[in-house]
Amino acid sequence: MKKLIDCRVHKLLLISMIVVPAIPLLLAMFIGYYSYSKTTEKLVVSAIRQSAIDHRDIISAFLKERQTDLQSYLNLIPADHLQWGMDHGDIALMFKNAGGVFQDLGLIAPDGVQISYSGAYELTEKNYLDAPWYQDTIKNGYHVSDVFLGYRNVPHFVVAVTRIIDGKPWVLRGTINSDIFRKLVDGVKLGDTGEAYIVSQDGKFQTARRSGGGLLENDLFNYPYQKKNIITFLGNDDGVDYLLASALMNDGKWRLIVRQKRADAFRSTNIAGYTILLVLLCGGAVIVVLALFTSRKIYETLERQAEAVCTLENQLMRAARLAELGEMSAGFAHEINNPLQIMKSDLALLELVLEDALPSNCEPAVRDEVKDISDQLKLQIDRCAGITREILNFGRSSKPELQKIDLSVYLPGVGAMVEKKATVHGVEMGCEISPETPQIEADPRQLQQVMVNLLNNAIYAVIDRHGSEGGKVKVDATLGADGSAVIKVADNGTGISPDNLTKIFVPFFSTKAPGQGTGLGLSVCHTIISTLGGDLAVESVKNEGTVFTITLPGLKTNS
Repeated sequence: MKKLIDCRVHKLLLISMIVVPAIPLLLAMFIGYYSYSKTTEKLVVSAIRQSAIDHRDIISAFLKERQTDLQSYLNLIPADHLQWGMDHGDIALMFKNAGGVFQDLGLIAPDGVQISYSGAYELTEKNYLDAPWYQDTIKNGYHVSDVFLGYRNVPHFVVAVTRIIDGKPWVLRGTINSDIFRKLVDGVKLGDTGEAYIVSQDGKFQTARRSGGGLLENDLFNYPYQKKNIITFLGNDDGVDYLLASALMNDGKWRLIVRQKRADAFRSTNIAGYTILLVLLCGGAVIVVLALFTSRKIYETLERQAEAVCTLENQLMRAARLAELGEMSAGFAHEINNPLQIMKSDLALLELVLEDALPSNCEPAVRDEVKDISDQLKLQIDRCAGITREILNFGRSSKPELQKIDLSVYLPGVGAMVEKKATVHGVEMGCEISPETPQIEADPRQLQQVMVNLLNNAIYAVIDRHGSEGGKVKVDATLGADGSAVIKVADNGTGISPDNLTKIFVPFFSTKAPGQGTGLGLSVCHTIISTLGGDLAVESVKNEGTVFTITLPGLKTNS
């Protein structure tokens, strides 16, 4: 059940860490792409629209110039010369000034007969009276025709103008050079697929289309109805989507079409879309990887904290049991101490009785044996009393009583308290006190608690490494550089790893196996030494040994 809950917690963390940053990222990308695509669409449509307008104006200006050229030429010919036609000098001058724009020129009399012609075809004396372009020219004073075959049976279109003399119309018409006009119309540059062409209102090509479509062929594309001078729209031609602009010209008889493949026109938008998709994929991958890594770390941290809390609770329970055990030990010591006092009193009474009961002529050996037994009983009773007294003192909570302590006397006494334990486990104990070691002022019981704890830890570490042979524990006391007393407890035990060395004085931290230590001993020792104005430090090398150094202020001697 716990594993199932832990798995759910991990999944919830992972999903939260993916979804929370992913939502704003997706929103930002979507809004950014939408705004960019709309802006780009407007710019692209505006660009093709403006291109169509500009190109229409250029073509219209070109045709207007041709109309003006023809009108100027016609007006410059003297009226009395028209009936005789144009001479070769006039025609040569007109071709020269036009710069090759006209393929041929023709002067048509009021009866519709072309009386003068200069060009590659035999068109002199041809009658154009019934030709639609001729009739429109007479009607409007000028005309730009659709492309037609005419007498020459070749696709071409003409620009024609009129001059009224004596109420009769004379017409000068010029055939526009198809190559020059096609290059002019096809001069649009839009991306890789942009092209321009002209179609008539009945859907016939007036210029060849680069992507296919010759002069006078029917354009099968279905163009929308157009009232405005310029429109833009999307269309599909042979399965290809196009962006198109249509501009009316030549008095509405022609449509200038500028078109570009939609994929080409919106290439930047597509690139932006692919870039955003790539960023989303990369960003999503980074988010997922970071979420996996971070959620695992957070989960492991929470798991460690939960374990630490559980361990702390267990340690607190052990500490509470130890406190109860201490109180019980003090009670036991008190109860044991009462019979010991009675035994001591009865032993003194027994000595008096035996002194009176023994005959005066009793053998000295018997008397000495009785005295030895009595002395041994006294010794053991005093020993038991001392043990119970130490238990009571150790368990008693009282204010520190600072006393002058001579370490040369005090430390060997403390060492004797654990020497029996060390000897049983084959640990060699040593104590070396420098004569220069100053006296200190401390609470003997508290200092004893510190020393016993350090010595017990040292013995435990030595036994753990060496077993019953080769273990050494040594206590040294010397004079410090600043007049302080320096006490060192050194062992050649298992040592402490560098990671644990920084946590050695943390409450409830223990390097011992579970159930073999509370983790409070060194923390309490550090607190006691600090309250005495000293310092407790540790140096250790793994599998070589450990040295605990106690530094306490020394008492100055009166000289």
